[in-house]
Order: sequence, then structure tokens, then C-alpha cells
Amino acid sequence: MRVAVGLFLILPLAGCQSGSTGARWYAPSTWFSRVPADSVDRATVREDKARNEVVKAAQRTAHETSFALAAAPTSVAVAAASDFNASTVALLDQAEGPMQAGDLEKLRKVVGGLLSENADLRKNAEAERDREKRHIASLSTTLATAEQKSDAAGAELRKAFDRENALANELRSQRALFWIACAAAALLAIGWLYVRFALGGVPGAIGRGLASLRASNPAAADLATSAFDSFLNRHEQARIAKESR
Repeated sequence: MRVAVGLFLILPLAGCQSGSTGARWYAPSTWFSRVPADSVDRATVREDKARNEVVKAAQRTAHETSFALAAAPTSVAVAAASDFNASTVALLDQAEGPMQAGDLEKLRKVVGGLLSENADLRKNAEAERDREKRHIASLSTTLATAEQKSDAAGAELRKAFDRENALANELRSQRALFWIACAAAALLAIGWLYVRFALGGVPGAIGRGLASLRASNPAAADLATSAFDSFLNRHEQARIAKESR
């Protein structure tokens, strides 16, 4: 009784798996099969975040450029640069969304300080600009690192896919061999039944029956033999004739 209860409790667990990952609690080799894919997901998230920060930094720089160009003396070159930069600002604002008015005002003050004749204002602005340059350099390094890790994770995922695909093909091959073996076994069973009954038992029984009938009623036996011969091949006829002697 205890064994039956134990089996009843264990059997439902045998089909349990972790979500839709295919991992089984009873198969340790499946526990970490999703690690390469999860690594790619995490690396992609980090790369996207780093790239988004770089684009935001480019957006701030584009706005700073527009403020600086607006303060530059009028010339054909300045007009062309302003036009090009306006397109850059529009695209970046479309991609990232317009910057807040407070953030734009801070950028305007930094540019104004850099262009100011006041030494203190210019010094503060230059310090702020230096901090921004270091921040941009850090963002660039972070993005490059994230891209490298994403590429490495993708390479590992490809290797894992190749391994899993090779294993899957092996299992598919084993399944195909199993069904081929089942088909062969079925054919052999059919052949055995044919040999056992069609070439053995049934013809033997018919032959012995005809022999008994011939002993009591030769005419009826000849009539029955003629009827059987119309449905049987020569091998079956020979087998029945042998048994009816």
C-alpha cells in the first residue's frame, strides 16, 4: 500500500518541468540548458541600455552645438552647419523624445559660459564641459564592452545550439531506428503468423479433414479438394495434399 501511494505521488512529478524551458528535475543535464540563451538576453539588455545612454549624450551634444552655432558670427559655413545640426537635433529628439526645458537651459548656460568673456563663468563652464567629456568617454567604453560581451554571448549561444542540435539529431535518429525496428518486427510477426497458420496449421487441418472425408466419402472429398484448389496457390495445395495422404 505504501509503495502504491509513493508511486502515485511521484508519477505527477515525473512530468514536471521548469516553465516552458523543458528542464526536468530528474535530469540534471537539463537544468542549465538555458544558460547560453539567458546570457544573450542579459547581454542584449546591457548593450541596449548602454547604446541608449550614448544616444542621449549625442542628443545633449547636438543641442549644445545648436546653441554655439546660434552665437557664432553669420557666415555661409555657419549657416550650413546650423542646417545640418538642426536635422541631427530633429532626428535625435524623434528617437529619444524632446529634452526637458530645464535640461536645455542647463546646456544653454554651459555654452554661454564657454563663450563668455567672464573668466569665472568660463572656468565653471569648462569644468562642467570636462565632466561631460569624461562621462561621454565612459559611456563609449561601456558600450564597447557591452557589445563585446553581447558578441561573446552570441558565439556561446551558437556553440550551445550546435551541441543541442547534434543531440536532437541523435535522438531523432534513435527514434527513426526505433520505428524502423517496430515496422520490421511487425512484418516478421505477420510473416510468422502466415507461416505458422497459412503454411502450417490451417493447411494441415484441411489436409487431415480431407483425408478423413475421403475415407468415408471419396466423391465429397474430391469435390471439396476441387473447391479448395480454386482458392489456393500451388504451395498451399501441395501442403494440403501432403497432409491428406
